[in-house]
Amino acid sequence: MPKQVYIAIGNHRSYVGIKEIVYSLQSALAEHVSVKLTRELKSNCVNIVIDEFSGVFDVMVIKRTKELYPNTKIVIAATEFITPLRFLGVGSTKTFNFFGSPRDWFKFGLGVLLPLLGGMPSYMQLRYLGFVQVLQYSDLVTTVHPRILSTVADLTTEFGLPPPLMVYPQVGPLPVVQLDRLWHLPVGFNMTGTQTRYRARIMRDLVRKFARVGWFSPLFKWVPFEKPPADPLGTELEDYLRDYQSISPDFLFNINPPQTAKWAFSSPMRILRAILLGQIPIVTKKFHDHLIENVATLWDAREETAVELGTRQFLDRRLWLTDYMRSIEEYDRQAREANKPFVGAIMALAEGGQTNATAPAPVASLSRVAERR
Repeated sequence: MPKQVYIAIGNHRSYVGIKEIVYSLQSALAEHVSVKLTRELKSNCVNIVIDEFSGVFDVMVIKRTKELYPNTKIVIAATEFITPLRFLGVGSTKTFNFFGSPRDWFKFGLGVLLPLLGGMPSYMQLRYLGFVQVLQYSDLVTTVHPRILSTVADLTTEFGLPPPLMVYPQVGPLPVVQLDRLWHLPVGFNMTGTQTRYRARIMRDLVRKFARVGWFSPLFKWVPFEKPPADPLGTELEDYLRDYQSISPDFLFNINPPQTAKWAFSSPMRILRAILLGQIPIVTKKFHDHLIENVATLWDAREETAVELGTRQFLDRRLWLTDYMRSIEEYDRQAREANKPFVGAIMALAEGGQTNATAPAPVASLSRVAERR
């Protein structure tokens, strides 16, 4: 009988932002253990908790669980970049995702000022502080982005944890619905995420380049993330992840520009989302920091590239899609191999952490009850 591993998601206000992370964890582990979603931590079992510890209550639940049930294993999935904040060349503190933009400085300054006036620090600073607190009660740290590994490694060493491990999503054969979209969706671009000024400039330039080569059909649509299900825990994990098939994309391509011109990392979860929707992921820069980038097509702002992409509307897509599916197969082969350390670590925790043959009892909810129901 396969070992049971739980992904505890009750510490999240919205399930939309973590869906691809849940998929990554589940797809890497599905061949080896049984994976279930839960709101509550499960005693004497392996619990994977995706980082969001801005509330004191969430930290205390994990602390108390480890005190009451020492065999409970806590695996933290780190999702943010730990960045030093330097002022006049001097390192003063660390936080999540501080990249030195005017907006970053404004948020940091506000976060410093508000506590002096009786308020709260910034959201990202609260998340970072909660993340650091949780590490002392954790057994393992994993992440979905290789560039996060180096930023977390010092903390895992400080708390006596094993080195952090990567987990790569495994795509597998695409369902018929997604394959049909690849064959029949019209050429054009969907974009999700925050509409920053940089992204807007990228898209204006893309539309102009296509117009210059004689493209006058609808080409671009920004799509907000869909509303999250009221309670994904009311369905099986496979059904929760399968509803990519229920979304209807407008166009063949899903474009993923960085938020700003100076953004330094790829967006593997957005590339994954495009693949699972049955679209072709398009990126505006290759950062060469994640295997899944090899599946994406590059938009380099050239008219020649606009012509090349536009021909997907008029030519048989057979050869092109064959190459695309081969790239996914090669990525999956590499991902499966790269996931072996993570899978092995989870299996080892499951062997030592599940001491009861009966179904585990929920010990505490990670939900902030009134705020998140």
